[in-house]
Amino acid sequence: MTIKIGSRIKELRREQNVTQDGLAEAIGVTPQAISRWESETGYPDIEFLPAIADFFAVSIDELIGYRMSEREAELSRIKEEMKRLSEVGTIDERINFSRNALIRFPGDREIKNQLAVSLYFRYQEQKDESSLEEAKTLSNSVLENCTDLYLRSSAINTLIGIFKETGEPEEALKLTEMLVPMKFCREFALSGGVGDGKTEWYIQDEIDKLTDCLGTAIENLALNDDLPNDESTWNKKIEMLEISNKLYRLIYGDDLMFYHVRLAMNYWLISTYTAGLGQVDDTLDALGKMCEHTVSYDRSYEEDHGRSYTSIFTDKLVYPEPSEDFHELTEHNQSYYQLDRLKNKRYDFIRNNDRFTSVMKKLEENAR
Repeated sequence: MTIKIGSRIKELRREQNVTQDGLAEAIGVTPQAISRWESETGYPDIEFLPAIADFFAVSIDELIGYRMSEREAELSRIKEEMKRLSEVGTIDERINFSRNALIRFPGDREIKNQLAVSLYFRYQEQKDESSLEEAKTLSNSVLENCTDLYLRSSAINTLIGIFKETGEPEEALKLTEMLVPMKFCREFALSGGVGDGKTEWYIQDEIDKLTDCLGTAIENLALNDDLPNDESTWNKKIEMLEISNKLYRLIYGDDLMFYHVRLAMNYWLISTYTAGLGQVDDTLDALGKMCEHTVSYDRSYEEDHGRSYTSIFTDKLVYPEPSEDFHELTEHNQSYYQLDRLKNKRYDFIRNNDRFTSVMKKLEENAR
């Protein structure tokens, strides 16, 4: 086996965001020594190996490159489990798993980010101040010298949420300046064409993403904290969500495929407001449409990956295959989660209605 300890030290140092000067000071050598090791023009004396391994929280075997494949496989398994728990795990399960993973891989930003997000969610549920402070520390750690755009954006948005909770809007606004304005995004640039003959696809891709952003923004407008959630606003919220549904139909037509899930969620939200208003028929109508779109989405998820949309605005686009960049709920389908939502006591006033029973039955048949 060829031992390349210098390249391993360099890799660990970069993973954990440590400078050569910082490592040199920690183990008692000169920065020039670290540079020689990393360039493979010299090697650390054996007496330094325990200190270097302790500094990076790895074993000496791992430091010299032995069993790297097992370490990488373990990290991959951890991240797969984090993804699974993000769908089906409780907040405490997610936190405990991420904490243990961080002990094993203390420099991994993705694990830190997952723990920070989970702690922030726990604060929202339990108002646990210590969770908020820890989430803030972890998010700042993720941001430090981070070049991964996804992780940077996630950490920034977590911190914005934290400063909102702590009543510090000025700090939240400062963080928004670290994000790229919408007009400078990748999709906007590509929609002008780059000379590769794919401009129509780029424009449709921009339409697709803008539509989803606009539909989601309308939903968020209905749900935002500044709009009181009481009977005086419910009809206004219903109107907003109906407009969001019309938008999706306008752009994607009847062949909604993935976007059935957006309409399903909007109709479920509408049903919560009509139920609050005591409107039997309107609630049943909304739940019927929710059920229709939920089942259609689940069917599309199973059958339509790789198939093109049919609308004139999106017919160059396909329903993506699940990947690292695009994935959906995989542990359970939407029918499963919609069934759970219908257990809420708000629906007790129609629970024995034949139409409600029919919705439940259809979801039960489709749930997994």
